[in-house]
Amino acid sequence: MAGLMSGFGCFTHAVVRAVPQSLARDALRSGGLEVDLLKVQEEYEEYVSVLKHRLGLEVLELPADEALPDCVFVEDAAVVCGDTALVSRPGAQSRRREVKNRAVKAALTELGLNIVEMTDESATLDGGDVLFTGREFFVGLSKRTNQRGAEILADAFKDYAVSTVPVQDALHLKSFCSMAGPGLIAIGSSEAAQKALKWLFFTFVILYKLVIINVISIKCFLEIQTTGKIKVRLEI
Repeated sequence: MAGLMSGFGCFTHAVVRAVPQSLARDALRSGGLEVDLLKVQEEYEEYVSVLKHRLGLEVLELPADEALPDCVFVEDAAVVCGDTALVSRPGAQSRRREVKNRAVKAALTELGLNIVEMTDESATLDGGDVLFTGREFFVGLSKRTNQRGAEILADAFKDYAVSTVPVQDALHLKSFCSMAGPGLIAIGSSEAAQKALKWLFFTFVILYKLVIINVISIKCFLEIQTTGKIKVRLEI
């Protein structure tokens, strides 16, 4: 187990996709919220800059596709661990075109990864529902990801245990939950997050430390220092 955790958080590459103008008009969203496209573009550019210049990653940037308004959310199209990439089958019908147009698969192939494709039409899986902890995978069962999708992920990554987490009143598991460091899970304070937290507490809390972010809508930057302390800067 310790061996599996030893390389956690050590990345060399990142795959991103530029923001299409159609995001503001046609992307899937809840609550009828308006999208400030200029702000989205600024945040995207800052995000890419951090990946390149602060984290030192080699960034492979895919072009935007106006026919795919949600394509900027590139993590939903594939799950990568080690030298294997599982190309997903998104839960939203409109987003399956992102997989069919092959741009993401081509990028992952260029990186020399072993490609596994989800061909079972009964399966759905969004990458936003997949949390890799370094020890195992948690897969959120949501409106976008089902049990069969979790089973196919388990078959693709046989070296790791895969456990499912019920996701209610949220789009994805990682809408409110993420890894903040080795063995450390950051989770929000929303009702959906707390339902998932109860499940995690009774099932897996012995393996992980938890930090609860007590603000529902924030920009949160976590800096894990060599002392093991956490710096949290919240911008509301």
